[in-house]
Amino acid sequence: MAIIPQITLFDIEEIEILGDLERFQLAFDGIDDEGLMRDLEKKRGKGRDDYPIRVMWNLALAMKIFEHPRVDSFRRELSRNSQLRKICGLNDSDYQCGKRKHLVPPPRVFSGFFRSLSEIQGELDKIFEDQVIQLFDLLPGFGGTAAGDGKYLDSHASSKPKEGQTETDNRTESDAEWSVKEYHYTDSKGKNKTKKEYHFGFKAHIICDVETELPIAFSVTPANADGRKEMIKLLESPILSSGARRKAVKHLPLDRGYDSTDMIKFIKGAGTTPLIDIRNCWKDGEETKQYKDTNMVYNYKRRCILCGLGQ
Repeated sequence: MAIIPQITLFDIEEIEILGDLERFQLAFDGIDDEGLMRDLEKKRGKGRDDYPIRVMWNLALAMKIFEHPRVDSFRRELSRNSQLRKICGLNDSDYQCGKRKHLVPPPRVFSGFFRSLSEIQGELDKIFEDQVIQLFDLLPGFGGTAAGDGKYLDSHASSKPKEGQTETDNRTESDAEWSVKEYHYTDSKGKNKTKKEYHFGFKAHIICDVETELPIAFSVTPANADGRKEMIKLLESPILSSGARRKAVKHLPLDRGYDSTDMIKFIKGAGTTPLIDIRNCWKDGEETKQYKDTNMVYNYKRRCILCGLGQ
């Protein structure tokens, strides 16, 4: 494995000059996963070990770090990249001498390993939480300005399993849901229009540090989950429920979709300043309104845009 001497922690300019495999080595070495590996190895027991747990974990990390959305594209990269195979622990000599049937693990091996990981989600969450807590301790000002948002994760499946179907081939996702997102705009003729965007799958809810763009807390839900409620749950998560870390978050920008009285009160109650754009809740299509029987005219953000001087 490559040895990287004297690199400055969190110096992005130094990290960017490294090769892809060296950056992967940095990420790999920074994760305290020994407890997870032992639990998975104990669970496997004396079963077949053509592709050891630690090798499959390395491959799972590499697949995400190199941004492969699907196993098939990652397997193609793995097949042609001997350095990547080596750094992940896949010795080509085992394949050449017949100890291993395939050069790279077949799709079913990846599927089985991902199922095993899904059964210990709590341990994976603990690794993530420990990493974030270290960032709060090591990086001055980390989390001072955090931002929250949600992103749809569309399913590769086209719909939910048929009613009454109890067994699937793992290509359906029974916990995925439909959701619709509306965009409101004004066309060239000044008419109010609404555009609807449909999604089937899931939604990631994320709070991240604005300065470093590193995640602080996240959750994944069916696509139709209420984003405001999920954001409150993140702010109540173990990572941010600590007094010191919660106080470290001074500002929290959110888009107008999170505009609600309950959300604003909750954020302020924790000592954080919410920066949330105001939603246009006017249903009549008017752009401005007159304030009572006065010469003041205001918009939906309650900003006075015209104030008469009186007669």
